[in-house]
Amino acid sequence: LMEGGRVQKTCCRRCCRRCCTATLVVGLFVSVSACVGLGLGWNHINAFVKSYVQSQVALTPDGPGTSQWISSSNPLYAKFTFFCVNNTEQAERGATPIVEEVGPFVYNENRTKFNLFWNQDQTVVRYSLNVTYNFNSTLTNSSLDPTKRTCSSINIPLVALVNLVHSVYNEVENSSVSIVIKDLVLGFLDEVLQEAQKYKLFETHTIDELLFGYNNSLLWFLNRTVAQLEEKIPFLHLSVDSHFSLQNRTSVQDPIQIYTGKGNSTLTGQYIMWEGQTTIGGWGSPAARMIDGTDGTIFYPGVTDNENLTLFVTQIYRSGHVSPNGTSSQQGIPVNHYVIPTDELQNTTLDQGFYSSNVPTGVLNMSCVSPLGAPIFASMPHFLNGDPDYRVNVTGISEPNETSHGSFVDVEPFTGAVVGAARRLQINVLVRNYNASLASRLFWNASGFWNVSGGWLMVPVFWATEEGNITAELANEFKNKVFGVTTGISWAVIGLIIFFGCVGMLCLLCLSVHAVRSLKARGTQRQLSINADNSLQHLLDD
Repeated sequence: LMEGGRVQKTCCRRCCRRCCTATLVVGLFVSVSACVGLGLGWNHINAFVKSYVQSQVALTPDGPGTSQWISSSNPLYAKFTFFCVNNTEQAERGATPIVEEVGPFVYNENRTKFNLFWNQDQTVVRYSLNVTYNFNSTLTNSSLDPTKRTCSSINIPLVALVNLVHSVYNEVENSSVSIVIKDLVLGFLDEVLQEAQKYKLFETHTIDELLFGYNNSLLWFLNRTVAQLEEKIPFLHLSVDSHFSLQNRTSVQDPIQIYTGKGNSTLTGQYIMWEGQTTIGGWGSPAARMIDGTDGTIFYPGVTDNENLTLFVTQIYRSGHVSPNGTSSQQGIPVNHYVIPTDELQNTTLDQGFYSSNVPTGVLNMSCVSPLGAPIFASMPHFLNGDPDYRVNVTGISEPNETSHGSFVDVEPFTGAVVGAARRLQINVLVRNYNASLASRLFWNASGFWNVSGGWLMVPVFWATEEGNITAELANEFKNKVFGVTTGISWAVIGLIIFFGCVGMLCLLCLSVHAVRSLKARGTQRQLSINADNSLQHLLDD
């Protein structure tokens, strides 16, 4: 019995050791895997969540954010502040213009996309964009009625026409065209200049007329005269619109084509085509003509705070970039804060295709993309980051600052959504001296305004702010949809890791308890066996 009992106990002990070993291996494996997963799993969790977000922000027909992209319920405002000239008579005789800022006049800017068409794999969408401006009397000072408030401003059609006459005059004088054609063109120029003498360099209109347009009699005359000239010179094709405006009250941009971000989230919102063009004509280099970036209302998910973002600004027909400038928050949403870099309009860094090297730094020459080649120049408000001479030559422009006159974009980095932005721009007109042969035919004599000190004068017209910030209601909805879902996914994955870790630890705990009990039992059995052997030995001795 003793012999057989010992054999039976030995077999049980071996089975017990094998079970303990298996339990130990499983427990250690699960515990180690859980610990490694918890330590290294954050990258995988972030990658998984990022992949999920990318699939959600793509501008596909059934995408969660597509309806907001088509017609945003977040309010967007356009604010216009005009520089009204208070000494027009003196300025026409050569005195320094004295300007007064009037505004801002606030408008609701409504942007709606329509005629949407996706390609077969939904990676590209084509659409039309309708933009309208409606006056907001609530947000505008009650004394500022744009239909009644008048403002004296530079006569842009007149300056544009004289600038055009100057260019054509020089070309004709130095060309090898026939005497007949040259006489016809010079006669046309002379007729235009005779008509120009009826107009003043500064005109007074209501803000509504200056902004959204009026029928200009000088342009009407030019349109009629051009039609008569085309009858004599058949190959001459000119188009002149007698309606002059700085901003369309309602406009349609069509067609526009962009990437949706499906399949490649880094392309989200990137322009392919704007108004049927893949490049902007008029600029002087391939880089300047590029339509690059997004419209500035959306970027790709996963943007970082150490990279520039590219956007195409339709108001100035060019692409540019914004640079990271720290972090901030909008309605409790963490954002990356981007601003226009100070060297964006510097002549030393600006592409020469933008033709701005012939004036001091800080402005963008838009004459090549303006009707009649009008010498219109864009700048930051109050010539921020521009040459100080721009403000010295005009009285009444205060010192600019980044807070009031700079532009910024706040981007939620996880989704690439823009939750706050302010785009600011100033429109100016350049007045230059012209050669004596042309100046002698104008009503401004050598001592008049046309002979400005230094050969040029940049006259500010107005500056505008286009801004929008996410509302508290939309912010809560955004946080619930984005942060709630992504946080839930993250915690679910972490929960699984913790669960398996607990299972492993439980296995180890059970193994430890079992081992302690086995050791105690084995010690007891050994003691009993020793006692039994001693008793048996005593019996045999007796």
